[in-house]
Amino acid sequence: MIIFGSILYAVGTVFFIFPHSLLLGGTSGISVILDRYINSSPGTILMVINFSLLVLAFFTLGTGMAIKTLVGSTLTTLFVGVVEKLFPLTSPIISGCFASSLVGAFIIAIASGIMFYVNSSSGGTDIIALIVQKFTEINIGRALLITDFLIVIAGGILSGWIIAVSSFIGLLVKTFGIDYVISIIKKYLRKDLVQ
Repeated sequence: MIIFGSILYAVGTVFFIFPHSLLLGGTSGISVILDRYINSSPGTILMVINFSLLVLAFFTLGTGMAIKTLVGSTLTTLFVGVVEKLFPLTSPIISGCFASSLVGAFIIAIASGIMFYVNSSSGGTDIIALIVQKFTEINIGRALLITDFLIVIAGGILSGWIIAVSSFIGLLVKTFGIDYVISIIKKYLRKDLVQ
């Protein structure tokens, strides 16, 4: 499930988020912002940030969850790099920012929901959301909304209102979608267990 979630996350990010420089929060949002100022690809920046934040997971989440997050983060980061190299885009797959944001956010919500369900994540601010959930009663999706909102605002100020609005809509789809995906997985797994 971690591998499948990581591949989905990479596809949603590379095909729909990066081409329009959208910011759904998280380290992918930070990497899109920094890409304007650093001569590197968003995927490379994402790799550096994700591996840096993994240290925090080992100190706060415990070894088991931290190892699963390490696996999820590593695979997601590697798959983002692989998808970027194998499928270089000369133009966005979906030309409109709003539509691309919705599709990308929907795919990422499914990917993140799958990984969160097995106590893993794609790393980055997902780690912060896992920590918030561990010590509070806040759902993972809402914890992500809190942690990613400021990134979207900062990116929107730098990128203009179209990117800001598209990104904010995508952020809402992603964060509320994650909780929905987790609830669907739990519902259907319970049915399988009862039968």
